[in-house]
Amino acid sequence: MRKNLWLDHELIDGKGVPIPEIKTIYQSLLNENEKIRDEIVDSIECNDYVRLSHLLVSRSKIQSAIKDVESLHEDDLKDYVSTKERVSQVLSNAANSMEANGEDVLLIVTNSLEKLNQSAHSLVTKSLDISSKAVSKGNQLNHKAGKFLVKKTSNGLFKLANAINKKS
Repeated sequence: MRKNLWLDHELIDGKGVPIPEIKTIYQSLLNENEKIRDEIVDSIECNDYVRLSHLLVSRSKIQSAIKDVESLHEDDLKDYVSTKERVSQVLSNAANSMEANGEDVLLIVTNSLEKLNQSAHSLVTKSLDISSKAVSKGNQLNHKAGKFLVKKTSNGLFKLANAINKKS
């Protein structure tokens, strides 16, 4: 019986409520307070003073509840971090780290690709230069060979013509 009274007393004080539930309630109160703040601004703009009066009373109650939760569970609200929040923080930190390191890696990759591009361009230029020189030399040799062939053919035909003239 005493244990039940003690547990009931804890529930009344809010100490027996699990921290995740308190945190959810606290966040809900904060969200509701924000919503009422927006509605108050809207009611002022619309000159709806009856609504404004009701909203002010509601805001007062919500702010009182927020202060009560903060006073009862101030340390718990600050220290308790849910698993979802821890995972979210780890992922956020990883994303921030990856973003910073990713930019560095991307810069390194970009510089490496630029160097590779310059090297490839240099190799292609040298290759084209060598090919051009080889084709030019080939053309010169072909011209000399053609010239030599024409000269020898011409000399051979000239000798043949002389031989035919001498026999006739």
